[in-house]
Amino acid sequence: MTSNLHRIEEDEIDIREIFSTIYRYKVMITLFVLLAVIVSSYIAYFKPNVYKASATVEVGIERYGYMARQDMLSMAMSGDAANAETEIEIIKSRFLSQKAAEEVDVTHRYYTTRRFKEVELYKASPFEVGMLRGYGISFDFYPVDEKSYRLVVEEALDENGEEVLDENGEAWSYDELHEYGKEVSTEHFHLNIVRTKEPAESKYRFVVYDPKESGLIAQGGVSVEQLSKYSNILQISYEDNVALRAQEFADALARAYIRQNIENKTQEAERKLAFIEEQLKYITENLKSSALKLEEFKRSSQTVELSAKAQKTIEQISDYESQLSVVGIQEELLNTLYEQIKSGEGLENISVANLSLSDPSLSAMIKKLQDTIIEKKLLREDYTEMYPEVVKLTKMIAELKKGIASTVKNLKQSTKEKRELLEHSIAKYRATLEQLPADERMFGQLQRKFVVNEKIYSYLLEKRSETAMVKAATVSNNRVIDHALYPDYPIKPKRKLIVLVGLILGLIVGVAVAFLREFLDDRIKEEEEITRRSSLPLLGNIPHIKEGEKGEIKVFSSPKSGVSEAFRNLRTNLQFMAYEKESLVIATTSTISGEGKTTVGINLGAIMSMAGKKTVILNLDMRKPTLHERFGIDLGKGLSSLLAGRAMLKDVIQSTPYENLDVITSGPIPPNPSELIQGQMMEKVLEKLKEVYDVIILDTPPIGLVTDARTLMNYADISLYIFRANVSKKEYIKHLEKITELNDIPGLGLVINDMQSGAGGYGYGYGNGYGYYEEDQK
Repeated sequence: MTSNLHRIEEDEIDIREIFSTIYRYKVMITLFVLLAVIVSSYIAYFKPNVYKASATVEVGIERYGYMARQDMLSMAMSGDAANAETEIEIIKSRFLSQKAAEEVDVTHRYYTTRRFKEVELYKASPFEVGMLRGYGISFDFYPVDEKSYRLVVEEALDENGEEVLDENGEAWSYDELHEYGKEVSTEHFHLNIVRTKEPAESKYRFVVYDPKESGLIAQGGVSVEQLSKYSNILQISYEDNVALRAQEFADALARAYIRQNIENKTQEAERKLAFIEEQLKYITENLKSSALKLEEFKRSSQTVELSAKAQKTIEQISDYESQLSVVGIQEELLNTLYEQIKSGEGLENISVANLSLSDPSLSAMIKKLQDTIIEKKLLREDYTEMYPEVVKLTKMIAELKKGIASTVKNLKQSTKEKRELLEHSIAKYRATLEQLPADERMFGQLQRKFVVNEKIYSYLLEKRSETAMVKAATVSNNRVIDHALYPDYPIKPKRKLIVLVGLILGLIVGVAVAFLREFLDDRIKEEEEITRRSSLPLLGNIPHIKEGEKGEIKVFSSPKSGVSEAFRNLRTNLQFMAYEKESLVIATTSTISGEGKTTVGINLGAIMSMAGKKTVILNLDMRKPTLHERFGIDLGKGLSSLLAGRAMLKDVIQSTPYENLDVITSGPIPPNPSELIQGQMMEKVLEKLKEVYDVIILDTPPIGLVTDARTLMNYADISLYIFRANVSKKEYIKHLEKITELNDIPGLGLVINDMQSGAGGYGYGYGNGYGYYEEDQK
């Protein structure tokens, strides 16, 4: 229980110390806080605004059901989340940022200064700059009049403040007048400036970046996030120092994403149209040739029509030959496709649009393969082969190629069997045709060729029309849901937060410095610092005594002041310590001079005399006497004269203007004060004084400087060791403890002097301030 109470008291003392330290350094802490607020406010004001605009798009996730190899590809082609992540990386790619930058100008930056900070003028600059050379250099622009301007380059700094050197590695600068619309060409730059409206400012600054790097410049502000883990809605955001440009670029990036999706889809239709056009040219020539030959044969042979049997045979052969021609084209395309898949070259350009397939699985797989290859290429612009998403796409491509090769191989086999069946049927009907008369047989052959070419021509025309309709009707699987809105307020910087953080940091730093100073400051400031380090009793806590006129004693001049009450408290404590003594000898000392031992001794003597005690004060600090100055009397004969046997006791006692209070000065400064004090005469003098006085106060030299005080303290009933707040060091307490260990000093007690108001209480009921008592207003 006792240990718990002790721990609670220690905790209370620690908390009190913390608040006491903060209070002592409150001015410094306040200055740190004010400085931090000023600095953070400066940063918050001059930090450029950052605006964020966002557009949302829906990502159309295609799902294909495959008749063949579906079990093999299910792992590679499943998972909307994986597809959404891939689409996010595509949107964030430099490729799409470059496409969006073709619509929104991110390379021309125009600036001016308003309210002491630089602001960018997007689409509001009074001039426009065209540049061929000198990208990245910061130019200063000064309008002169309607026709001319001044162009300045100071030390050729780029936007990042780095020095731009010429070909020889040397710094350069530029300052010339030019006319609007005229080419300005130097070895360092080539540009042309056109005025668009009346300039409102006297100075502007501009930087033009290389258009080839526009995608890289814009990419840094792009961010994409999936609004929900289980949705395919993506939010495309762009951050910029200009609100309008943020809005325009976010919309442009969304449009670029939709366009690239449409472009990928229409590539197949374009390749199919190109193939059909090529085939149409060939078939048109064949159709014209067969028509001319048929007409010529009719005129020469006078044959107008065939017999019913010949007509049926020729129609059947024509139909089979038309089918055989289509099968041949398909077989050729399948062989080409198979070789391409095996070689792995030009896979993104493969088209199966020319193959008439009842099973759409091959077309779906090739489409998926091409999309995957494109996605991988886009990711490879920003990531290495080891990037997880790239590794995933590489595995997917390998699986898709294996599945496509197997499917094409099966289609080749079925097409070959169909071709052989058609050739067998055509051979059978041709044998029947050979049995007809020669003219009729020749007419049938010519007519058959004409009909076959006509059917193929009609087939190609039909396919061209279908493909053109498909191309025109192609839409993206993705769509824009919400266009970007104009951001009215910046997202950064959070100015209030910056100032608040600055205030908190200033407070933290201020408190930290306060505690650091407290740690490094070895001076005694509070009575607790004494009581924790010493087991000796603290008998008094004397507040700060204001300087008065020469000869003024505070206790007499302000008997109702807090200082007087403090000395009354000390007097009471001393009376309790020596209540049996008829004549009390009190010695005052300190570690060094200037700690207030003489002041304490004088006022203690004064308060004793006010209680009716006949009191005498002896100035035993013979090396540096000050007692006579405090009372405004002459040094004259004193203790040095008395102890040296050159004066009588009655001759050295001097009366003061105050009742019951006498003093004995130190007298002339002797060459051997220690020998005089340690002589037998000193003890005899004290015995004589005890016969006359109730209280004898010995003002001794500092104990830390000379040994005189130790001798005198042995003569005293009570010894007061004086510490002065904010002057005495904590190591003095250790020094005192060592002295008490080596010497048995009777009645030793401590007094802390010169305590500032608010620095701590007396410990005896005289706390912060003395408003209850009269105080000098001098």
